Amino acid sequence: MAGRAARAARAAALVGGVLGAWCATSCAPSGFAVQSTVDSVRILASSADTPYTTPGATVSLQVLAIDGRKSQPAPMSVYWLPFVCEDPPGDAYYACFQELLQAADGGAGADGGAGGGAGTGALGQLKPGVDLTPFLPSGPTYQFTMPADAVSAHSTITGQTPYGLAILFNIACAGHLELVPFDPSNDNPQQVPLGCFDASHTQLGPDDYVLGFTRVYAYAPSDLPANTNPTIGSIDLAGKTMSVTPATGAAYVSPGFTSTPCDPNSSQSCQDVPIGPVVPASSQESYTLPGTGATNEEIWASFYTNLGSFSDEARLLYDATAGLVGDPSVTDAKWTPPTEAGDGFIWIVVHDNRGGASWATIPVHVQ
Repeated sequence: MAGRAARAARAAALVGGVLGAWCATSCAPSGFAVQSTVDSVRILASSADTPYTTPGATVSLQVLAIDGRKSQPAPMSVYWLPFVCEDPPGDAYYACFQELLQAADGGAGADGGAGGGAGTGALGQLKPGVDLTPFLPSGPTYQFTMPADAVSAHSTITGQTPYGLAILFNIACAGHLELVPFDPSNDNPQQVPLGCFDASHTQLGPDDYVLGFTRVYAYAPSDLPANTNPTIGSIDLAGKTMSVTPATGAAYVSPGFTSTPCDPNSSQSCQDVPIGPVVPASSQESYTLPGTGATNEEIWASFYTNLGSFSDEARLLYDATAGLVGDPSVTDAKWTPPTEAGDGFIWIVVHDNRGGASWATIPVHVQ
């Protein structure tokens, strides 16, 4: 009982950390009341094919962006800033914003992206009110080159293996992007210099826009730790195995399932559906923490849907000490069908605590 209680406490603490980490890596103009309910423009996850890499290497990124709005007067698009923010002060993503606007032409990473786009200096020369989207790469994937001096330019931290950091920004917007000038009277260092605007140049709110970013770490070849994204082997659906088919990069697509509407007045026809990822043990990698020695990754799953609801927003799959928490009957979350028929999706994102992520998209039919 004591071991089970300890694991439960660690799981509860991790879930709190998961939600905090999500807010730190997909910053939006305001928070979401229920993280698992997708009813607006959302960035649910992003990943790099190599979360840890070497200077000069090409890295492929992917983002899971969803338009969950019931009304969509304008389509959502995903844009990437063609700019590698290298080794920002304190490794803080918001320290990149001023550099983005002030960097000179030909700055680090200005031409490192796939699909063309303007250099950093070109963005810096544009003024508020100008549509930036013609200058930006678009789509769910992007490539960049890790700067050659990423490790040597980063400040040394005592007791840690020397490393570098690259931060890439992605934006989901149901409109177009424009620069937003900094407010000199606002002391908040996290002022975002970009906004999403409609055709009349009216700035849109948090339901229509989200800014996210992806961190990728660099190490010298001799110091590069092994670090891969977790693998989703299959999806468990109430004890039955649903196969997954790898799609582009880290994304997986499941064939989906059919359910019946939930009648809140009848317990017989309102059945929760247990669902969750099956992640092989090989996904839990070992690594070394400075001063403490070897440890194992923690791996958890986050659950999202635009149809029905989830009882849990995240579930721990692998504990750093205990390993696998349990079989799917322990780690699955419970999905509750909606009260009316409809079609939608469930998204399951599997994370590890070293920046790895993979996801499954599961069609749901309620009839």
